[in-house]
Amino acid sequence: MRKFLLIMIMSMFLFSLAFGNRGIAEAAEPIKIGYLAPYVGVFAKFGSDLRDGFKLYLEEIGNKVAGRQIIFIDEDTEGKPEVGLVKTKKLVEKDHVQILAGIISSGVAYAVRDYVIASKVPLVITNAGATKLTQEQRSPFIFRTSFANCQQDLAGGWYAYAKMGARKVIMMGSDYAAGHEKAAGFKKTFKFMGGEVVEETYPPLGTNDFAPYLAKVANYVGKVDRTWAFFAGSDAIRFVNQYQEYGLKEKLKLFCEEGVTDEANLPSQKEAALGVESYARYCIGHDSSENKRFVREYRKKYNYDPGSLSEGGYVGAKFIVKALEAVKGKIENQEAFLKALRSVKFEAPRGPVRFDEHQNVIFNTFIQRVEKKDGKYNNIVVDMIPDVDQYWMPKK
Repeated sequence: MRKFLLIMIMSMFLFSLAFGNRGIAEAAEPIKIGYLAPYVGVFAKFGSDLRDGFKLYLEEIGNKVAGRQIIFIDEDTEGKPEVGLVKTKKLVEKDHVQILAGIISSGVAYAVRDYVIASKVPLVITNAGATKLTQEQRSPFIFRTSFANCQQDLAGGWYAYAKMGARKVIMMGSDYAAGHEKAAGFKKTFKFMGGEVVEETYPPLGTNDFAPYLAKVANYVGKVDRTWAFFAGSDAIRFVNQYQEYGLKEKLKLFCEEGVTDEANLPSQKEAALGVESYARYCIGHDSSENKRFVREYRKKYNYDPGSLSEGGYVGAKFIVKALEAVKGKIENQEAFLKALRSVKFEAPRGPVRFDEHQNVIFNTFIQRVEKKDGKYNNIVVDMIPDVDQYWMPKK
């Protein structure tokens, strides 16, 4: 009997030792984050800014959370929906990532939606504003830490009417999902307040020569109060420079979405952007201790100024890590991780951030203006609209 008990005890000991060590090994396995961004084409600079901001936060925490290493695997979507889907499948099926993040283009975001949901891999969008993904096409697996494509635009449309005194505008934006969705947000509140949209023009993504479109704008000088614009990346640089070259800058002032005069574009726009006003989720000139620290560390690391994409990547990484901390790094317990992610809130460089009930971020919207100081062009804060969510509406 004693011999039998001794054998049983030894067997249990060896079993617990073997499987206990296995459990420890599993717990110490790295957490893999798959990152999607474009590094060529129209959005190339925005893609690298988004990645740099994300990696900066990971480096600040030593690329570890709850004792587990974080492995960052990025793929170039080229800003193309079909390429984005292929790269997403590669990250999930070959690299076995547990979290997906990034994405600049709304077209890419819409293209990967169904696959993400079917694969049940959480996606944290750090830029693409594809509105439907946190509204009628929302999913428990899709979060957005940047903005919905109508969001700050709703605040911008109200501000143009109520604070700038604009009553008539013409609108120009890139002819793809984000251009139309952002325009819809601006129009909704501008018209709600009593404003009139006289003309809308949507040049193709990647337009090199805006002259035919600017000729139309010239016809409205003295007839409307502002030109609203949304372009991003190299399109934004060309648009702003050509708007000035065509002699329109002082005759019909611009009021833009943040991507037009993002910090990433200003070194190439320079005087053409000086004085241009826009509405934005992030402004480098925001006077807070957290933003000053972020700008200082970003400049130290990369030797250039952070823009909205840089801050967007940084904030997205922090949302993910805060949720991982809450579940002690146990990403395998997906239900607990998703629940923790929904509850994350903190003080970001842009100000306080948190999710709404449909997993889209809520933030303050800045009104900003490009100014020049010591030979350098940057955006400064002119005004601020608090707590703007994707369903925001003003009172008349």
